Amino acid sequence: MFPIPVPIPESFYSVETEEPISTCLVCETPLLDGSTEYLIEKGYRRYENYDVEETVFGYALCMDCHMTMRQSFSDESKRRCQSYLSDHVDLPKRATTLLAAESADPEDWTRRCVVHDTPKADLREYQLLAHCRGKKMLLTHLPLLIGGPAIDDLARRLSDETLDDLGGFRDEHLGPSPELERDLQGPVLA
Repeated sequence: MFPIPVPIPESFYSVETEEPISTCLVCETPLLDGSTEYLIEKGYRRYENYDVEETVFGYALCMDCHMTMRQSFSDESKRRCQSYLSDHVDLPKRATTLLAAESADPEDWTRRCVVHDTPKADLREYQLLAHCRGKKMLLTHLPLLIGGPAIDDLARRLSDETLDDLGGFRDEHLGPSPELERDLQGPVLA
């Protein structure tokens, strides 16, 4: 049944190149040759007064770098986040339902917040997360969209140690941009 490989949609492309993200943000491993599995995370903010949406960040992490980052999370943070997600989201059921609807369109998977079921159009901030291999997105429990309120809920469950680690990751790899200060939590969901 899964994973089902589909072309990576443009919503997961690099903002700079308008092409699929080609290297891991951390180790610069090439990602598009098909031999490496990786995650893409993108963050968006909508400015309602101006009817504008901007990409706040977008990057890919190979699974080795992702696992290294996840291992840096405190046990307390991992436990709290996993508990929150298991209380609010049934990812296997979601994937089964979406696949049963014969929807191999990843855009259908990212129309609503996976936690609160809020439509994307009603969110001021949200993040997208996808699992890919080469030039294909793998439909598993990902891709998904998580809205700002759910991101805030997860961030409140992170220990100070984990928040410091994520802040260091953000500053080292994405720069200390003030607009990222509140938004970037890293791939908390994967």
